[in-house]
Amino acid sequence: LATPPGPQRHDTALTMGKDVENPCISVCKLTDELCTSCGRTKDEIRKWKRMKRPDKKATVERAAQRLKALKKKKKK
Repeated sequence: LATPPGPQRHDTALTMGKDVENPCISVCKLTDELCTSCGRTKDEIRKWKRMKRPDKKATVERAAQRLKALKKKKKK
């Protein structure tokens, strides 16, 4: 019996292996020290390429939380 093929969609967790996908969406909107498009600080953006995987994962998680908080602020 043949093994069914894997997922056909682009799934970064599967295709990138050890890499953590950069949260940059190429629409930089810096407000003070924060990019309101990707949620990272200027420092995190600057250091991204040199970060190790655990640091990148933590940065992505923090950025997501920041974006979530920004969206809540906008709704008020």
